[in-house]
Amino acid sequence: MKKISFLVAGLFLSHFAMSQVNGHSDVVNITIPKKAAKLTKEKLVTYTNSNYKRSQVPIDKENIYQIDGLIVSFWDVPASESNKRDLPVIQSEILGILKRNNENVINYSKIITVNNIQFLVFEYQKGDEVFLRFISELKNHKNLNGIIQFKKPDEDKAQEALKDLLGGMHFKNE
Repeated sequence: MKKISFLVAGLFLSHFAMSQVNGHSDVVNITIPKKAAKLTKEKLVTYTNSNYKRSQVPIDKENIYQIDGLIVSFWDVPASESNKRDLPVIQSEILGILKRNNENVINYSKIITVNNIQFLVFEYQKGDEVFLRFISELKNHKNLNGIIQFKKPDEDKAQEALKDLLGGMHFKNE
C-alpha cells in the first residue's frame, strides 16, 4: 500500500512540476524559471489593476507568469516575407516610437546573444513602472517577443528573471 501511495504521489508531483516549468512557443524550447506561477487572464487583470497604473502585458497570450511580483509574458510573432527585418532595424524603429511619447524614459537598448540566439533587449519606464522587452531574431519566419513589467525597486529581480528566462531558451530545430 505504501508503494502505491508513493507512486501516485510521485506521478502527481512530476505532472505538477512539468506543467509549471515548460512554456509554449513554436520558435523556441523554453524552460520557465522555477519560481514562476502561471497567470490566467482574470488573475493578470486583477493583479495589474491592483498594482499598476497601466499594463503593457497582452492579456490574450498563453504564456503569462508572475515571478516574485514581476509580470512576465512571451509570445510568437509571425513575419511575412515582406516584413522580415533584422534586429538593428527593429531597434531603430522601436526607439523612434518610444521617443514620440514624452512620458517614456528609455533606460537602455541593446542586442545580446544568449544560447546562440540574438535578442534585442530594451527597457523603458513611465514613472515608477518599468517595461523590460525582448525580441528574438527570426527563425522559420517567426520571432519570440516578451515583456517583464515591474516597479522600479524590483529592477534587480527583473534583470535576474530576464537572465533566467533567456538562458532557458533554445531555438527549435527546423
